[in-house]
Amino acid sequence: MTPDTVAAKEAVTDPLLSELLADDYADAEELEYYDRAAVRQALLAEQQRATGKRAVAVAYLLAALDEDYAHNRARVLQAFEARLADPTEDDDAIEYVISLCHRGDTTLRQPLMAAARRCVGESAELLGAFYADLITSDLDGFLECLSHVPSEEQRRIADMMAASLSVASEEQVSDDQLDALYDSLMRHATQGKPQHRAAARQCLEALDRELSDGDTSTPSTMLVRKRT
Repeated sequence: MTPDTVAAKEAVTDPLLSELLADDYADAEELEYYDRAAVRQALLAEQQRATGKRAVAVAYLLAALDEDYAHNRARVLQAFEARLADPTEDDDAIEYVISLCHRGDTTLRQPLMAAARRCVGESAELLGAFYADLITSDLDGFLECLSHVPSEEQRRIADMMAASLSVASEEQVSDDQLDALYDSLMRHATQGKPQHRAAARQCLEALDRELSDGDTSTPSTMLVRKRT
């Protein structure tokens, strides 16, 4: 057996790595079920030999553990940019960046906004769900990010957000939450910061296109709402 083959075999048989990196895919939510020190040690050792998708997954988990965060974040972002350049690749890197953003790295919001113009299909659905989550959890933050995007790209992002909200279950986003969002967007569009007004209008128009039956005088969420 060559040293590389031995290393690969050891990685597969490591009970931590075989579970955390099954099929070279990682989910940071799983980290809470394992001893942090043991996971850190195993991942640092694996980082010395991992390549390709596995290396990105390891970097993502180490970033989630706040281990050499800047370095590992950069590795994940590099894979993210490579994925945007090659739509035939899987969406793991997009999921990792979204996860790190959800875990508190708000600097990743802007790259995720900029990615909208380069994604279709399942990757667009992933981003749309991220936009929907962000606008319902931090409207001001969403509008701030959106305001830095060219107007034609603002419309695409707003449409992706609205499409995701339109199929969200009642458990995910209630009609009351959508009504409150619509009202807040109305206020931002008329009374908000100047740089946020145009972005808020884009969101309102997207919600009307996605959720209304053509009667735009009525709040979107009181009209037709599609559910899965």
